[in-house]
Amino acid sequence: MPNTRTIQFELYTHTDPLFPIGKASALDEIVFDTQGEELVLDCLLPSDAVSGNKLIITATHLDARYVNFSGRLQLDDMDIMRGSVELILQGSGQAGSYMTQLSLIGDTGGVKNIVDAQVELTHPLHGKDTVEQSSKSNQPFFKTLSTKLSELKNDVLNGLALQR
Repeated sequence: MPNTRTIQFELYTHTDPLFPIGKASALDEIVFDTQGEELVLDCLLPSDAVSGNKLIITATHLDARYVNFSGRLQLDDMDIMRGSVELILQGSGQAGSYMTQLSLIGDTGGVKNIVDAQVELTHPLHGKDTVEQSSKSNQPFFKTLSTKLSELKNDVLNGLALQR
């Protein structure tokens, strides 16, 4: 039976993160579950996860170079006891394959553990503000950044003109 929505960290030693120990997820069988306008994945926590650590997840469509969906969660004692959490990702994107990166961040802000997976989205998903989200999702990162910088420059110039 396919693993429809569970992602599992590969366990790495702290001395040599290039050589995994333990068994990885069935990466080619993961499919995003949708709940309304959000994507959902279950995450089996690695043994080095502790209360206070953060999980950060991003999903980028394989045909794009910008993040379509993202989420973050701070682990508590109950999460550690259960050994798993439900991750909610918000954003907007088309159906297809997404490269998904899940990072476990320690108390000092360093990456303790990381896993990459290709995850399928079976149908398009539009965020709460469909017009704004769809216009952002159709623009590459640098075009969006350029637009925002131009808007900021215009705001500054208008502010200076008003002061004169």
